[in-house]
This record gives sequence, C-alpha cells and structure tokens, in this order.
Amino acid sequence: MGYLPGNIMHNSSSSVRHRGQRNGSQTHRHSHTIENHQGGKQERKKEVLTQKQGALFFFVYFSVTFFVVYYSVYYLPKPKSLSDAKTTEFTEEGARKHLHSFVSLGHRPAGSVANDVDAANYIVNSVSQIKAKASPFVKIELETQRPTGSFTIDFIGGFASYYANITNTLVRVSPVDKSSHHALLLNCHTDSVNGAPGASDDAIACAVLLEVMRAIAVDRTHPLLHDIIFLFNGAEENVLQGSHGFITQHPWAKRVKAFINLEAAGAGGKEIVFQTGPSNPWLALAWATHAPHPFGTIFAQELFQSGIIPSDTDFRIFRDYGKVPGIDLAYMKNGYVYHTWYDNVDMILPGCIQRAGDNILAVVNHLVKSPFSLLPDPGSYRHGAIAFTDFLGIFMMTVPLRMLSIMNFIFSVGPLIYLLRRIIFQSEERPQYGKQIIKGAATIVSSWVACILTVLLLAIFITKFGNSMAFYSRPYLVVFLYGFPGLAVLLIAHLIAASTIFKNEDPWRLETIFFDSYLFIWSTFLFQLNYLQLQSSLIILLCVMPLCLIRCVFLKQVFGFNSNVSAVVKVSICFTVLIPHTIILFSHSWVSMELFIPLCGRLGTDVPPDLVIGLLTALSLIFVFHFSLSLIHAVKSIRWILALMVLLSLGAVCFSISSYGFPYAVTNDIVAPKRLYVQHTSRTFYGFDKKITLEDSGIWLNTMDFPGFKIDIGSKAVKESPLIPCRGLFCHFPFVLPVNKIVKTSKYIPADRPSFQEIKVKPFSVKLLEHKVTKILENSTSRTYKKRLLFAVDGPSHMTVHIAPLSSEGVSSSLTRWIVNDNIDHSRSHPTSITPTLVWGNIHYEYSDWHFLYYGSGLHKETWKPWFEFTITQDSNLPPYDHSLAPTVELAIMGHYYSTERKIPVPAQTHDLKNFLDDLHDWVVPMSWVSVYENHLF
Repeated sequence: MGYLPGNIMHNSSSSVRHRGQRNGSQTHRHSHTIENHQGGKQERKKEVLTQKQGALFFFVYFSVTFFVVYYSVYYLPKPKSLSDAKTTEFTEEGARKHLHSFVSLGHRPAGSVANDVDAANYIVNSVSQIKAKASPFVKIELETQRPTGSFTIDFIGGFASYYANITNTLVRVSPVDKSSHHALLLNCHTDSVNGAPGASDDAIACAVLLEVMRAIAVDRTHPLLHDIIFLFNGAEENVLQGSHGFITQHPWAKRVKAFINLEAAGAGGKEIVFQTGPSNPWLALAWATHAPHPFGTIFAQELFQSGIIPSDTDFRIFRDYGKVPGIDLAYMKNGYVYHTWYDNVDMILPGCIQRAGDNILAVVNHLVKSPFSLLPDPGSYRHGAIAFTDFLGIFMMTVPLRMLSIMNFIFSVGPLIYLLRRIIFQSEERPQYGKQIIKGAATIVSSWVACILTVLLLAIFITKFGNSMAFYSRPYLVVFLYGFPGLAVLLIAHLIAASTIFKNEDPWRLETIFFDSYLFIWSTFLFQLNYLQLQSSLIILLCVMPLCLIRCVFLKQVFGFNSNVSAVVKVSICFTVLIPHTIILFSHSWVSMELFIPLCGRLGTDVPPDLVIGLLTALSLIFVFHFSLSLIHAVKSIRWILALMVLLSLGAVCFSISSYGFPYAVTNDIVAPKRLYVQHTSRTFYGFDKKITLEDSGIWLNTMDFPGFKIDIGSKAVKESPLIPCRGLFCHFPFVLPVNKIVKTSKYIPADRPSFQEIKVKPFSVKLLEHKVTKILENSTSRTYKKRLLFAVDGPSHMTVHIAPLSSEGVSSSLTRWIVNDNIDHSRSHPTSITPTLVWGNIHYEYSDWHFLYYGSGLHKETWKPWFEFTITQDSNLPPYDHSLAPTVELAIMGHYYSTERKIPVPAQTHDLKNFLDDLHDWVVPMSWVSVYENHLF
C-alpha cells in the first residue's frame, strides 16, 4: 500500500481499517479500503496475497528455478559417432575407444610399466595412425622426453620434489609450409594414483586430446597458422613433475604462448573453467566467445587459489615456471570416486566427453587457425584481468577488471544515492523512513547471524550426538537438515520484526522498506568487494544491477508508495525481476555443494564436515533468498509453511542421529565410500652411534575424514588398536606427502616384516657416502660450520625424505642447501609433533624446521644420490664443534613400493595386507602399498 498523506492518515473518517489482528509473530492482513475526500472517489483495494496464493507463488517460482538450474547443471550434448559426424568434428565414440584402451592398462603410477611403456606406446601408435590419414598441409612430430629436475612447491604445507627419468610423450602439429614461432600447449597426464584406473583423472583428458588431434590433422580446408603441442605428461600424480620437466627443459617449451589443461576432481559431468591467466584476458575471452558449451565462474578461481581445496594442477607449474597464461579445466561431478578404484569408465556419462571435445576443439581451432587470434601477439590484451561467469551454460559473460570496477562503483554508489533521495523525499511527510531502513537493515543482518548460529549449533549437535556426515551419501538431506531450519529462522526474524519494530505498518510499505534495506546492504557489500578488487564481485553485480534498473528505474511507479497495482501483479513482477539473480546465485550454490559434499570425505581429521556444509548452506540461503524474503510481508500468513519446514527438519535430525544416518554407502546406485590409506611398513631407527635403537613392522592406517576410526570399518584389529599420537619427525611414520597437518589420527597394527617379489628385485638401501664438516667463520661470539651429507639410495620409483635440523643449548642447525635447485623456504614446515624435542644421550634437541623431499623416477632408474648442506652455529664459549660427539640432524628416508598388478581393485602385495583388506566392509575403499622406513641421526 502506498504512502498516505498525514491529513488523511489522521482523519478518523478516512483511516485505514485493518480487519486482521497481529497474533504473536504472525499478522493476518486483509484488504484495505481508502476513501479520498478530495475527489469523492474510492480507490481500488490494496491487496495482499492469501496464504495459499503466497505459498503457490513461492513454490512455483523456486520449483521452476530448481528445475532450470538442475537441467543446466546436468545437461550434456548428444554423443557423436564416427559414422554420423564429419571427419573434422570431434566424436565421443572415437575418444571413448582411446579411453577404454588407457583404462584397460590398469592403474598407472609414474615409473610403472603400464604408464612409462604401455601408455606411451599406445599414444605413439595412435599418433602414427593419425599421421597416416593427416592432411598434407600439416606436419606431425613425436618425441619422448625423460627429464630429470627438481623444484619446491608451497602446497599442503610446502615440500620439495625431485624427479629422474620420468616419461613425457610429446606431439607437435604444425603447418607444413611455414615455420611458426608460436605454439598452443594442450596438456593431460597418463599416470594415475596408486590403485586407481584413473578414467577421469586423467585418461579421459588424454583420450579427448587424441581425438582433437585427429580432427585437426585431417582438416584440409582450414590451414594451421600456429603450432599445437600435445603434452601427454607421465608424472602429474608425482605432484606435477611431468609438466615441470617439459616447461623448464624441452626446447619446444620456448614457443608456447598459452596452454589449456584438462584435469579432474571427480568423474564425468561438465568440465568447468576454474582458473585462467595470469593476466592475458584474451584467453578467457576466446573461451567465452568460441566454446559452444561454456561453463565456468571466477568464483571457482578465487576459491581454488585461496587454498581451501586440498588440490593442485599443472596450471601452477606452467604459470610459475613457464610464465605462460592458460585455462584450467576440471571435471568435478561425483567427487566421491576421485582417486579411488571407482574412477572407471562407467562413471563417465554419455555426452560428457562430447561436451569437452566440442569446447576444446572449437577454441583450439580459433587460436591456431584464425587470423584474428591473439595467440602470437596479445598486444594490449596481455595485461589486466577478466571476470567471467556463465549463465546456465548457454553463454559466458566476461568483464575486464577495469570495466568491472567502474560498473561496481556505479551500481554500488547509484543505489545508495537513490535510497538517499527516497529518504529525503519521504522525510518531508514522514521523517521516520530513513530510520526504518536502518532498522530493516539491522533486522536483516540479525536474521543472517541467527541463521548461521542456528545451523552451526544444529551441526554441532549432530556431530556430537549423531552421525557426522549423514548427508555424505544423501546430498538431498542437506536441504532438510540445514536448509529448512536456516530458512525458517530467516522468515521468523522478518515476522518478529513485522509484529514488533514495524507494528501496524502497511504490508506493501513494509515490503518496500525491506527491499530498500536489502538494496542498501548489498550495495555496500558490492562497494567493499570492489575496494578489495575481488573479481567475484561480478556475481553480486549481476544480481544488484537488474534490480536497480528494472525495479528502481523502469518500474518505479509500479512499486511506488501510491501504486494501485494489485498484489498478484506486483508479486509476479517481483519474481520476474528476480529470475536472473536467483538463477545465478542458485547455480553457484549448487555447484559449490556438488564440490564440497564429496570433498568432506578427504577434508582431514580435524575439520567437522557438518559445520562446513552447515555454514555453506546458511550462506547459500542468505545469498539466494535475500531479496525474495521481502515479499513475505505481502503474504497474509505463512504459519503452515513454517510448521511444515520445522516438521521436515525435525524428521531429518531424527534420521541423522539414528542408525539410518550412516554416512557411507556403496550400492548399484550410490558410490560414497570411506577412504582408507594402508601401508604395510617396516621401520628401523638408528642412533647417533649407528646402532639400531628400535625396529618394528606393522600395518599403518590413516583416514582423511572427520569420523576417522570412530566408525567400525570391519577389522577387529583396528577396533582394538589405540590411536597413535604424532611423536617425532613427521610422526616417525612413512608419509608419502606432508599431510601430517591434515591427518592427525592414525593406527599401527603389528605385523610381520613385509616381504614380496618387488622388494626383492629392488631392495631398499641407504648408504652414507660423505659426512664432511668445515669451519667457515669464527668471531668473538660464535663459530659457524658447514656440514655436508651425501647418500646413495636404491629402491623403488617412489621415495621420500624427512629432514629435521636439531638445535641444543648453544648450538643451532639449519638446512641451507641441498639437491633441490629452488627456493628452500617452500619446503619448510612447522613441526606438528606433540613432543617438540628429541632426546639423545640425556640431551634434549629441539626441532626448529622440518623439510619434506619427494622423489619420483621413471623405469630407467639409477642410484639416487641426494646431498644436503647444513649451517651449524655454535657459541664461542663452548668447545669446538665435533660432529662425532653430538647429532645436529635427524633424517629419515623411506621407499614406497606400489603394486605391479594390473587388476582393479589392485590385489594386496603381502599376506598380512590381504588378510587385513579382506576384513574391511564393502563401503571402505583402501589404497594400499608397502613401505620401508629408516631413521638416522647425524
């Protein structure tokens, strides 16, 4: 209802007659009749929606939005067959043949015959067949690279990586009649993690690239202007070693001007653009313009680069070591099967490959064939950044950062000016309007806080008394468990405000007050995002902008205080205006849930997943429903809607805390397993006197989720074994990666020393070749020495080294140089041991820094000779340092033996492993291998 002049409002004969009474937190609003004494006419009735009308409007609107978003997220194009498609078109049938061939090789760890020989040979044979049918206008060259190198990486705590003779297979497709000095790099990796067939990660990408290569090679109509380099790198799962070997050492790398990398964090579905750049906005623009099925968002880029997600890709290597811009693509649907034996061909839905192939081929054709391509010379497009997001996968919106800043400023300051004018205008007749907007904003912020607290308290309750992660195998449960309670709190907060702070206020005026309050909050939020230069502000801009233009400018008369438009029309217009806003935010929330719910299975043992998903749900509600919540004030009653939501929520809570809320499931329809990392290991500890101080063997167990070992996984030995606290250098256990800060609960079950054929063929051996101490500086306060250690290490293709310089009273030690030729600071990590000291000879030695070194090699393995140099500083009042008297370094070296079997699931390597794995429940997915651990003091 519009604003009524004061002389009418205070005239008893023309007052607004409310025929309903406010009861508790709910107001019964009927129609209002106004008599106009000046004209003698009776204005049309100002209506509100009945309870049924309101429920119908909200239900239809959000149901339609749900199905639109659902269709857009899961829509996949029809696969093309070789017989139906043109020879220059991408076909899923052709790519699937390659995919089946890769997966049939079994698991393919780097350094295995399956990866370094069989996968490489398959690529060579496939390229030979492509070459035989290629256009005479293209030249195809093939090379095998076996690089050796090293680098450090600031990832999962930071560590160093050393590789030797790993296998990369490279193909260059170039124009035959001229030499191009500009190349586009397309990257995939042939290796898989131990125990997984790696269909999505990353055989599907290599299959797509082979089919893209075929389609380009046979094209006789559109000649190449620039080179394409296909990198089938053989050591990505060795933490990005293959890409580093290429970009830093191969001569072709100097010609690379841009790259496209295809990865996976799930299986099937749509590939999402989740990283672009750095700078070079022309590349993202090329994808947005030419990919027929664009799907991506700048929000995913900022989320991934924040480090919240425990993963990384070759994008980092090409960006940091090659200084090359690129596009990072990843499959993210069904993250439950990521790095498990369920990552098989059956998980890749029809149309998934076709979609990726169509997108990549179209963009590649533009970049290497079009005279308008900016690949050879981006010019002014080399600098700056670009924000992007798709709309239902139909098209992708891109906005340069400078333009985004200008638009953000306009649509953050503009609404504030608009609100200020309304406040000044209304204050002439009703001076309380400005205060009402402030009260409305306070109500909204309070409702958000209440929503978040309610959901988090509910999550804490379920975590403590129920089944943590009950939603894990039932994602829909999140709606009932956290969605409805959070939404109910938001609604109740509005109703309480309507019955107290805004008592007796006209319902449509109240709707306008809350709309203006939301506009004030989100405009201020957009201004802050713009100040921080966050490109994700594009998403908020796309929500605020249409509301400002349509409701506040073009249709301001419809929503003015004196408008006589019926309630049904107003609500219909409101929901129509909200369509793009709701779809954009709903899509982002949906994709976030698809990512984070499966991710709860590997977030670590310290992160309560219910709190993560609860918080994500609350934030999604706040973003998706914010403007639409103002419309509840135009509805007569929503009491039964609230009652229904509360009832469904209580049912979900009861379900979650009962035995039915068990989080894991592996059936024909659901694959949501529990991950278990199993190492059959032997450990040997040597004292400073080179004598063995401890020797044992057993099965070392780790999980990556919060329930950990609180849930019976099937093994009686696990149930009876205590948790092992972290004591000593990297807990004195054979971590293959430095995940000690994520994995803080483990178990160790005594077992026989591991013995199997592979360990006999490649016995693990550590020999000290050199131990040299040299004084390099002495002054009145201290003496400085350099200690150099050189080893000869033989064993498997995967090894790790843990290093801890030791300090005691008056003596400090630090690692200053080593075999890795890169920034040593990136390999440092803070000790996580509950015992921060090591005791030897009644002296306590303190840990200062820990260092982690990962080693991976190809089949052509030679004796590895790592060396380390330490700087030792000693107080001058102490006797001169004698390295034979006291240790200054603790160093552990371990070998990791992966199975050579091709069968999936991979059979156990030892008898003890087999007996243990046979006892596990079928919803447990183990990744098992054998390791040998040696710990030394020097």
